[in-house]
Amino acid sequence: MGNGTATQPGSVDPAHHEFEKALNPDTLTALMRSTWTWDDRALRRDLSSLLVDVAAAHGDISDEAIGRTLRARSLAAGARFAADVLGPHLIADAGSALRSQFLAAASDPTAFDRLASTAYAQVRCSATDYLHAQSGTDYPDGSTWLKLAAVQQEGLGAAMRSYGYSLGASPLFSNIGLAWQALWALGADGDEHRERIESGELRATVAAAEKSGSWDPALVRTKAQPDGDSWRLSGTKLFVPDAAGADVIFAVARSIAGPSLYAVDADAAGLSVAELDSIDETRPLFAVELNDTPARLLGKEGRGGALMRDTVDLAMTALAGEQVGLIERAVTVLLAGDAELDLAQTALDHATAVSLWTQARSANAAPGSAAMAHIGCSTAALRVASRTAEVIDDSADAAALFRRALSSSLLLGGPAVFYERFLDRLGI
Repeated sequence: MGNGTATQPGSVDPAHHEFEKALNPDTLTALMRSTWTWDDRALRRDLSSLLVDVAAAHGDISDEAIGRTLRARSLAAGARFAADVLGPHLIADAGSALRSQFLAAASDPTAFDRLASTAYAQVRCSATDYLHAQSGTDYPDGSTWLKLAAVQQEGLGAAMRSYGYSLGASPLFSNIGLAWQALWALGADGDEHRERIESGELRATVAAAEKSGSWDPALVRTKAQPDGDSWRLSGTKLFVPDAAGADVIFAVARSIAGPSLYAVDADAAGLSVAELDSIDETRPLFAVELNDTPARLLGKEGRGGALMRDTVDLAMTALAGEQVGLIERAVTVLLAGDAELDLAQTALDHATAVSLWTQARSANAAPGSAAMAHIGCSTAALRVASRTAEVIDDSADAAALFRRALSSSLLLGGPAVFYERFLDRLGI
């Protein structure tokens, strides 16, 4: 993730550049390791949130006032984080090696608050114009989404953004965002199924999570037993999108070698699918019961852990695109209302989401960028959707937007796991 200091739209006082440069994973990790706070889960969550804020502020942000506000707010958050980590070492020098690097900022975070307040006042004056400008976004028709997805990042990104804006019940995320991308991550062993999905011949989904809702391969309990050239699976998968509509379910199960990916046909013996009581009617979730169910191994046995990690990263980027589209649909609803609204925070949330999503889609995306996009876009989409439901309470769209925003933020584990998942991607 970048932490450059060159002057750009949204730049802050050059006197603060040295502190800004220190807000990077290596330096902040060293600061935490120098104190007793390294294992403090609350501060680790704050560290994740801070790094996401810093990355968003350094992304491609077209509006100068928004850029200044986001950067100043990230500096204020960084100053307070450093103060929390240093603790007593901030108020008195007791030999902390890193105290001097953070002392000035941590002892006066209000300097950044003042910068943020000034910039935010400018955002309040121009937020409506900024948001109206987003209405020119081209959303491809749903009939083109499948073909677009074959272009990987660019095409899939455009399709997912349009999917989020449409608020439709398409199986795009399960079929493409999950199944197709899992096969793409699998490589040549997934080509046959992937090409059938691209042609529209096959509709698929992925069954990975179990009782905890986590996508951590260590928590997979579904068993895989060899049966000649085939396999038999037994266990329960939960929170599976589009399981009732899929022709094939790609299930993660554990053999002696570890977790692996298996293809289970929808009509396989011992397979049963039951719809769960879900809050988002546009993306129903299912329980998948496997009872000595025949399956085919995809790829190498025991490679499922690495594959799940890659698939989750790809899925988080896809969800971020959906969340950007959700925000833009919410903005459309807000702007169509009669009430005079302060839309400054909404403009900041949109710019943050687009910045992080764009970074995650980059060909040279930094480690952890997908996880950052999932955190930042989930937070932004929920806040904008909540605001929309709050001020336009008679809108069916507003209620549906909130449910979809909540669903997309929690589907892969939510805040209970995504902050630590981000730090894991950074090796922290």
